[in-house]
Amino acid sequence: MKTLKEIASRKAELRTMLEDPKADLVAIEKELRELNEMQNQIETRERLIKEAGEINAGKAGEKRETFIPGVKKEVVEEREDKYSTLEYRKAFMNYARTGVISEELRADSTTMTTDIGAVIPTTIMNEVVQKLKSYGQIYSRIRKTAFKGGVKIPTASVKPKATWKSEGTLSEKQKKEIKTYIEFSYYKLQCRVATSLEADTVSLPVFEATIASDMAEAIVVAIEISVIKGDGVGEPKGILAHTTEIPEAQQITISSTDIGKWDKWKKNVFAKIPLAYEGNGIWIMTKATFEGYIDGMVDNNGQPIARTNYGITGSPVRRFGGYDVLCVEADYLPNYENAEADAVFALFVDLNEYIFNSNLQMTMKRYFDENTDEWIDKATLIGDGKLRDANGVLLIKKGA
Repeated sequence: MKTLKEIASRKAELRTMLEDPKADLVAIEKELRELNEMQNQIETRERLIKEAGEINAGKAGEKRETFIPGVKKEVVEEREDKYSTLEYRKAFMNYARTGVISEELRADSTTMTTDIGAVIPTTIMNEVVQKLKSYGQIYSRIRKTAFKGGVKIPTASVKPKATWKSEGTLSEKQKKEIKTYIEFSYYKLQCRVATSLEADTVSLPVFEATIASDMAEAIVVAIEISVIKGDGVGEPKGILAHTTEIPEAQQITISSTDIGKWDKWKKNVFAKIPLAYEGNGIWIMTKATFEGYIDGMVDNNGQPIARTNYGITGSPVRRFGGYDVLCVEADYLPNYENAEADAVFALFVDLNEYIFNSNLQMTMKRYFDENTDEWIDKATLIGDGKLRDANGVLLIKKGA
């Protein structure tokens, strides 16, 4: 059996082979699966040997038990994740209040300096992620990954086809040609967080809930705006910036005389939605555009094409031509009325084809701004984003 070092070396060789368009992907995938299985067996064996040795030596995994009066069930706090420990969370709250890094924040870290700041505790980040998913309409729909920055992710440009053959003959072997790649960079997303809470009067849970809410609100807006119109320079590359990848026939201009005519939309827009991409696609536009120009549109028989329904909760559910409509603020897309000529005011896209790559680990630094005489709490997130497949996107532009 190979060693872990040999397995890692072979994986690196296979990764290099993937860059060759003529590489045998089936064989490479098979070997990678075998290497992964072999690696898992070795790691499992080593872990069991280590655990058995600790038991023989009288050692056990360290756990902290917290007793809460009136609660029968014990709350057990594991020590594997140092960023979720009670000591670290309290030290972080003190750092957010005073800007002083304590020994708990410095411990076991070679990069924990006053220039970098402090890693935000896991408990807060978990709550931030939950909030992002709950009220981030775009963020909840895009694909989230955690690839290492600088790694090229291949995208398959051709799908294999099945062919009918007569008896005794075989179909030709087909391979997915790898001609294009997605490569993620390291971009910094920073937001200012208001943490002017007195630690003497505010409990740790309230502090964590408050800072998580503030961070999520700032982060979700920044990420979603970059998903739509980021230019790819120092920030993720937004959907609107993929004009070279989106087919030219799917970048459509609607004139002011045709904006409210269903027959023009059906012929010039809906007919150009690729069949393979229409299942999960949605419309994205501002509320002013939908309410002012789309809602209430009817066909030649007077049947409604675009409408707003209200569910049992009273929340509006907008539809246009059978597809959901996601309304966004004017910060994301311009209103049709205010849009300049040839500017995109609406788009059709499957947001699951957009990839946001980040480990979602944030650091925070507090410093004093001499110009404004105020304390600034700055949270930094590393991430990048790109559109994986642009063939199903439609950009709707304003015409004369």
